[in-house]
Amino acid sequence: MEMKERQPWRAEEDALLRSYVKQYGPREWNLVSQRMKTPLNRDAKSCLERWKNYLKPGIKKGSLTEEEQRLVIRLQAKYGNKWKKIAAEVPGRTAKRLGKWWEVFKEKQQREKKEISRISDPVNSSKYENILESFAEKLVKERPSPSFVMAASDDLFLQTDAPAPASALLPCWLSSSTAVSPSSLSVTLSLFSSPAPSYSWLQSERGPDNAAPFVMGNNAAEAAALHRTIPALSDKSPVSQMVEHCKEMEEAHCALAMHKKEAAWRLSRVELQLESEKASQRQNKIEEFEAKIKVLQEEEKAVLGRIEAEYRIQRTVRCIEERC
Repeated sequence: MEMKERQPWRAEEDALLRSYVKQYGPREWNLVSQRMKTPLNRDAKSCLERWKNYLKPGIKKGSLTEEEQRLVIRLQAKYGNKWKKIAAEVPGRTAKRLGKWWEVFKEKQQREKKEISRISDPVNSSKYENILESFAEKLVKERPSPSFVMAASDDLFLQTDAPAPASALLPCWLSSSTAVSPSSLSVTLSLFSSPAPSYSWLQSERGPDNAAPFVMGNNAAEAAALHRTIPALSDKSPVSQMVEHCKEMEEAHCALAMHKKEAAWRLSRVELQLESEKASQRQNKIEEFEAKIKVLQEEEKAVLGRIEAEYRIQRTVRCIEERC
């Protein structure tokens, strides 16, 4: 008999197998073509699998019901992947059908876990790049470059350097280049006349802090006012605080969504386990009830047997008495 592998079964072949089983029983599959006088290009194993998994009376077709799914999950946790043993406790379902359903069920669980893990990942900062760039451009346009020119005595004047680049005016979280650091304001002293000697009073009034802004003149109040007028470039602007709050809210929202989804998944698993336990208890009660009925039937048969035996004895005694 020629082999015809991996070809779908036709209705005529199924009808031929049913007729063969009806006449000869589900055995000796290699003799189907010879006994039925009809060529069947299938090997014995294919015929057996077709009958056992699809054509055998009592086999259910279609998807598993919710009760069957809960039962399969409970039995798989009990027996493992012993599908023949599991199929013996699931009426109308074959081991092959249950094994395929379990593979699909596990793949679905893995996809759900991957989705939950993907949601739980930290928020990617790249989604804020466009927002930060627009804020940076707006901040650079609206914020003028500081320029201070102050006159001093003895024909001295102060001149600031060229305006700092745009990246120097931005806060640290908006700066796109880490190599460029905010440059501090520098002061250039120049004289109209020839080079003059250094002034000790200027050094004493600048104070010990070399990194502090310049101080000119003999009035300390003017120096304090100058300190107040120079903006602190390191302070965070309201825009940066708003963006940070937005990022925190987005992360909290994603974490909450992930938590809700995981909680819903865990709740569904608990409900499924509860339903499987209920089905198991129901099945145990049914088995106990059937066992009690069986015991009562056996007792009934025993009582009927005793009654029949007594009746036969009495009848025999009467016959003997009548003869006498």
